[in-house]
Amino acid sequence: MKEGNSDYREKTLGVDIKSKILIPGCVSESVFDLLIELSSIHSKKIINALHDYLVLGVDRKTACGRYGASISYFSIALGRVFHTNQIVSQLIYHYQS
Repeated sequence: MKEGNSDYREKTLGVDIKSKILIPGCVSESVFDLLIELSSIHSKKIINALHDYLVLGVDRKTACGRYGASISYFSIALGRVFHTNQIVSQLIYHYQS
């Protein structure tokens, strides 16, 4: 689905999509592993940098520098993880009904 449909989804599903955000340093190991599994991210450098950022709370520049990951690709991959998280959040409501 396109992002432009988010208002429609919020109204029909009763889901506040924006409240289901990932906070750096507050994502559990198990949630991180599942989100990576569902995403299309395969680069070990990016996955390790994302882990340090989302799970450990390390800043982006340090996390990317530690693994030699491109900051621009890191940002794209982070967007994919956020998008995957939003989709999963919507699925939760679908399966609860």
